[in-house]
Amino acid sequence: MKSVIVFLCAIVGILAQNRLIVEEQMLHHIHDACQANPATYADHDLLHDLSANLDNPQVGAHMLCESKGVGLQKENGQLDPDTIRDKISLTIGDAAQVDRLVKECAIPKNTPEKTAIHLFMCLDRNGVTYFHEF
Repeated sequence: MKSVIVFLCAIVGILAQNRLIVEEQMLHHIHDACQANPATYADHDLLHDLSANLDNPQVGAHMLCESKGVGLQKENGQLDPDTIRDKISLTIGDAAQVDRLVKECAIPKNTPEKTAIHLFMCLDRNGVTYFHEF
């Protein structure tokens, strides 16, 4: 019985790792698509220092493009807490910590663009870094 449990745990671990790899590849594709569109293109140097570029309209447009592409925000710019929870769960296993991060990071700001920037910065600051692998 113990060997069956160990085997199932190993399978679950492999599936979780594969899902994270697929998610990371999807994010890279979304990032590239946002960069290919002149309306959502942003210089990489600006993106790697989000806190210094909070008011840059190109950074905001790019981050909103990515956030919508990943499903963190809906087309109307509203946050999608269920998707945010699901994405955080890819790297954080503790359900209580996931819930805390959703409450802390999924906060609407004055604009959908600022909401996207805040969300990505908050997640990155709290160790959910796969979103910031540009």
